[in-house]
Amino acid sequence: MVDLVQIVLEWLVIGLAINPFVDIFVGMSLGLYLHLRGQSLANPKRITGIIAAFLGEQVPGVDAIGLPLWTLDGIYNFLLSKSDKILEQVPGGKVVTSLVEKKK
Repeated sequence: MVDLVQIVLEWLVIGLAINPFVDIFVGMSLGLYLHLRGQSLANPKRITGIIAAFLGEQVPGVDAIGLPLWTLDGIYNFLLSKSDKILEQVPGGKVVTSLVEKKK
């Protein structure tokens, strides 16, 4: 949804001035949303996804070609959340997760 708004604003001349501020707001809002949903931003995968989407949106021309980076980051976080829930249900999944986290 945010990417669609940014694409429409890009067609208007005002989008060139407003879109960087939209990216900052969305980046902070997404972090807050994940925190309120109980998803830890201390997880390096989550914070890397948010930072990568934010930095990707700052590249000139990314909005012009219509790459939905914020949408892709939302899907990425959704899949991370689902995989964490699945690993919790698998016998021994928590042990494997803790071992992988310790190796990092």
